Amino acid sequence: MSKKSGSEKLYITHYYYPGTDPWKNIMLLPEEEAFRVAGELAKAHPDTMSFYRFADFVNYYPSRKRADEFVRQRFTELGGKPELMHPYCFVLGESDYLRQWFSNGEKLTLSLDEIPKEQVSFTLGDSCALLGRGTEPVVLTKDMLLDRIKEYNGSLDDFLKGSLVGCAYVEVQLWTGAERVRNKSKKGTDI
Repeated sequence: MSKKSGSEKLYITHYYYPGTDPWKNIMLLPEEEAFRVAGELAKAHPDTMSFYRFADFVNYYPSRKRADEFVRQRFTELGGKPELMHPYCFVLGESDYLRQWFSNGEKLTLSLDEIPKEQVSFTLGDSCALLGRGTEPVVLTKDMLLDRIKEYNGSLDDFLKGSLVGCAYVEVQLWTGAERVRNKSKKGTDI
């Protein structure tokens, strides 16, 4: 991704374990059901890194809820109009770290051009992990992100190298329902 952003199509990626639905978000379930589903997934996949958070759901759930609320509030203050209380989490571009975390499973990619700017936000690093360490995540709108990439001569690679101090990726929060983007998405390919 070393091309200039003017000619480079930016995309976001959601990695997920094979056989699961990338458009199902455990945080959008009622709390009791979320705990039940988390327990089932953790039991069915005890040796899978991406399901460890569900094995410790009593700690993960409130942390994820807090992070989602924090980012949603900041995004709204910046002019965002999130439709969901809890977003679908993606990463800007690709992440070897997350690919491995999801057992080199499947991925869903969406073109950033196709996502309304009032429905997508970005944090420099994993919002839940940052808040867990006592650091408030930097929340960016789509316009803010594109302006920052321009500051690095339009190079996404240079932006990532210069912006991700101590973080593995830019987390992307998609604040709209799957039905809005589902028809445009393709598993494993860019759109």
